[in-house]
Amino acid sequence: MFQSFFTGLSGMLSFSQNLDNVSNNISNLNTPGFKGSDTFYSSLTSGDSAFGTQISGQQQRFTEGEIRQTGNPGDLAIAGQGFFILMNDGEINYTKAGQFIFNDDGVLVDSVSGGKVAAITDEGKLEEINISDVGVLAPQATSQVDFIGNLSTDMSSFTVADVEVFTGLGEQRQYRFEFTNNSATEAGSWSVRIVDDNGADVHTGEIRFDSQGTPVNTFSKVSFQVEDSLGGETTVEIDFGENGSFAKGTSVSGGDTSTLRASVVDGYGVASLTTVDFTADGQLTLNYSNGEAVDGPFIALANFTNLSTLSVVQGSVFEAGDNSTRVIGRANESGLGSILSESIELSNVDLSREFADMIIIQRGYQASSRILNVANQLLEQLYENTRGR
Repeated sequence: MFQSFFTGLSGMLSFSQNLDNVSNNISNLNTPGFKGSDTFYSSLTSGDSAFGTQISGQQQRFTEGEIRQTGNPGDLAIAGQGFFILMNDGEINYTKAGQFIFNDDGVLVDSVSGGKVAAITDEGKLEEINISDVGVLAPQATSQVDFIGNLSTDMSSFTVADVEVFTGLGEQRQYRFEFTNNSATEAGSWSVRIVDDNGADVHTGEIRFDSQGTPVNTFSKVSFQVEDSLGGETTVEIDFGENGSFAKGTSVSGGDTSTLRASVVDGYGVASLTTVDFTADGQLTLNYSNGEAVDGPFIALANFTNLSTLSVVQGSVFEAGDNSTRVIGRANESGLGSILSESIELSNVDLSREFADMIIIQRGYQASSRILNVANQLLEQLYENTRGR
């Protein structure tokens, strides 16, 4: 009879500990990346005798939580398998909660734990993501201008004006291209006069077209020099395309209308970083004020053969056991999921499940306490019987 007191107490203690776990799950219902856990019981036995119950342990539920869009550039979610990798003072941790920000040093960090978000190199090494040195995009000189459209053979001349190119210092220069029909002298020939924005002649060349109206390969390009304010020069090549191709410049009969236009292939001035985002493959994209986009590093993901080797360090941050086997790679590779930008993964706690568990715990606790009550009544009856003799 006395053992029933300890048996009932063990049940009450185990159910109260389980209630602690359920309450923790519910309290983290809105915690991004939080993984709920289950409590497991085991019987206290000795030989053939049972002495109640105890909590044998807890296990995380690693099912995916709902993914919700936030609109915040630093928020990332993983659609599928994998964890983000955090580096913190030599320790490696993992998380599903992609609430990341760039700190004052330009390093991408987890806003909750402060761990540095890892990128993966082509050699498979982990490194931090740092944008402190890419806030300004260095200028790039223009090297090529494509001419697209038709130069009508029925016209004696045609001008393409206001073509802007960049010097090596990022300075803009404006040019005018004057085309004069020389087919009376040489079939399919057009002279090209290049004039700068001050009206000064820069270069004169020749473009030729075959009988089909496509460029002759040896006369399909003209090069000229662009000078910057410090006297430096860069070469710009104008390109009409290849012989037999109508993809760029042509010269066929078009009446009094020519459709030729210039398309500057490259070159830009100094620009500042405006926004950053990540592709579905986890690659950082740096967007600049001049419209240029530069590719950055790939964010690293990790997955584990046995997720039960992960244990909670802090909130939604986990660490791996010594015997864990992990796979590190990029998104959409090696079975790893894809990256969803401006989104976060919410907690995977199911409130209806937690309420059901609470009812079971409450009934179990009441039943265990009832055991103590009945055992106490039996003892009182025993004492009463003893005093009545």
